[in-house]
Amino acid sequence: MSATRQLTDKGRASCLLAVHLILQRPDDGRVLLGLRKGSVWGAGRWHVPAGHVESGEDAMQALVREAREELGVRIDPGDLEHAVTVHHREAGGEPRMQLFFTASRWSGGPVNAEPGKCEQLGWFKVDELPSATVGYTRTALSSWRAGRSFAVCWRDSKRVDRGLGSRLIAGLQAI
Repeated sequence: MSATRQLTDKGRASCLLAVHLILQRPDDGRVLLGLRKGSVWGAGRWHVPAGHVESGEDAMQALVREAREELGVRIDPGDLEHAVTVHHREAGGEPRMQLFFTASRWSGGPVNAEPGKCEQLGWFKVDELPSATVGYTRTALSSWRAGRSFAVCWRDSKRVDRGLGSRLIAGLQAI
């Protein structure tokens, strides 16, 4: 069994938890994405600022830390609001819960504070994302824009579901 997923004594699987920041410019509604590079996961694809929740952190603490590390942005946890959760798995990978938050205010940056992991930053309209955007990020942003707070992006060797969760829960409103 993988180190990232362990079964509980009742046979229940656990998921890796990651946090994602949707920074939206108030003047034109564009969202910030970074083009990942090097040996990091998703190299060559656009993705919102994100990271794993570390031991001892809650999701809000992790997101505040990630925003500071990746973008030089300071965010008060009280200015974060849950936007959407994506239950995600890549083909052959472990399941993950991807929590996306918006920030109503921030100070500093954003600047590319991790040039070894990020080629460049760019602001994009949600309905005009680059073709090389991470799949579950595209699912999350389209669900968020549609007012849905949950989506599934589950991939296996038999199917690739781009936004499957959005179709499955089309009638679901904020949870």
